[in-house]
Amino acid sequence: MKRLIVICIALLLIPFMNPEVSGIGTRYKDEVFSKVDITKDVVYGQNYDSYGKLVELKMDVYEPHGDKSSKRALIIFIHGGAFTGGDKATKQWVFLCTTFAKRGYVTASINYRLQKPGDVTKHAITQAMHDAKAAIRYFRKYAEQWRIDTNKIALVGGSAGAITALHATYLTEPEYEGDSGNEGYSSNVSACIDLWGGLYDNVTKIDAGEAPVCIIHGTEDEGVPYSEALNISRRCKEVGVYCELHPLEGEGHAPWHLINEFLPWMVDFLYNKMIKSLDVDEIQRKETPFIEFPQLILILLMMIIKMLRDAG
Repeated sequence: MKRLIVICIALLLIPFMNPEVSGIGTRYKDEVFSKVDITKDVVYGQNYDSYGKLVELKMDVYEPHGDKSSKRALIIFIHGGAFTGGDKATKQWVFLCTTFAKRGYVTASINYRLQKPGDVTKHAITQAMHDAKAAIRYFRKYAEQWRIDTNKIALVGGSAGAITALHATYLTEPEYEGDSGNEGYSSNVSACIDLWGGLYDNVTKIDAGEAPVCIIHGTEDEGVPYSEALNISRRCKEVGVYCELHPLEGEGHAPWHLINEFLPWMVDFLYNKMIKSLDVDEIQRKETPFIEFPQLILILLMMIIKMLRDAG
């Protein structure tokens, strides 16, 4: 009888034995995939740089390895660097793209047009915003190819990248779209995470009904003042946009050493405000091979109890 019980349990576990996934956890919250696939230097647009040269705009795309879902939520990450430096393959962005892809997202880390050192003006923000919007439109244009759920697209940026993400999220009028590629598709997003960025004099562009934002910002930031975080939070409260503010007490600009502290805030915010609040497609949930661990244990216990009763 014991042998029969073991066999039944083994048969029950077969659907969860995909070697590419852990089989335990909740998609978009936990790292349910063990590996990711990376497609480097995907061209998402083109435009003229600060030297007047027509350049291709490229990104690296990360996907959960072995994923069978027909529609996946997307996060586009935007690096910092004072609009004069930085790169899509910097280690912190590789880490974030990888950990979120293991959680079931498609993630992309984009490069955008940079400025000549010492010649950074508001035009730098405009160009970066145009490029970010082109990346969003790219994924809507090629949603079928990348299997993207176009209702679940988020932007995440750090420093200059956060300034870019905020502008791309809240400057939604047609004149802000730019011409970096993929015209004719929406550049709207469903959520934004601001890592020590700001909107400056465009904070009043945040309007009712727009995407929720999660702000993580050092209170002693001298690069982008913490007052920028407070201004965004205040404006969101005025117009009824959800805003989650996480002050990093005593920290300055770009405190990446605290990534293990603020990563859970990012995970929970996206899951609660983009995934759950937009009603995850039940068909998609059935397609994924995951089941939460407590549910699995409960099923096994019920089967064992039933078989013991039947044997008695």
